[in-house]
Amino acid sequence: MAGAMLLTACVSQPVDIAARPQSEMPISAQEDLRTAIAAFRMRQEEAGGWTLGGDGSARGLLGRLVGGAPERGDAIGDYVSQAGDALASYLAGDIVLASDLVDDVSQAAIVLASTRTPLPESLLVRDIASVETVLASARRARTFFQAVSVDERAGLTSNQRVTVSEALARLDRTITGLVEAADALADRRWAANNALTG
Repeated sequence: MAGAMLLTACVSQPVDIAARPQSEMPISAQEDLRTAIAAFRMRQEEAGGWTLGGDGSARGLLGRLVGGAPERGDAIGDYVSQAGDALASYLAGDIVLASDLVDDVSQAAIVLASTRTPLPESLLVRDIASVETVLASARRARTFFQAVSVDERAGLTSNQRVTVSEALARLDRTITGLVEAADALADRRWAANNALTG
């Protein structure tokens, strides 16, 4: 319950970076990025990973530790069962939520990359790695959502498929934005190294 309340606070409260003084920008921008990343990870974990589980994810590892079985669990079946009769809206809602969370990370990363005050390279490297981890997770989530939408157990109507397809297109756009944000952070690090080496 406490975790859900924390997530709601993270997601529902927009990050107002522009309102902060320029002198605080590097510190606050890093905090905003880490808050956005934490919100994505928390929701993903609560949802069971948004993954098919065959890639070393927590879902796949847990299944092997508990059951001692190497085979992949039925992540799609679990998801369909949990959604019940409202699968179409449940799925589209999760896709939109994932898109919003990814976009929060992307926007925070862009702001961090655009700050002019020097940032410690070690922290910048950590931030880049964290963004790339979210990017990989978002791509796995996209694959999972697509797999759910075409599974025969989902039984989506043509109109429902259109709704889900539109939500997936939105997620694709936010993933592209996150790629660009990660590149911007990498460029920032490259520029900083260039300045140091002359």
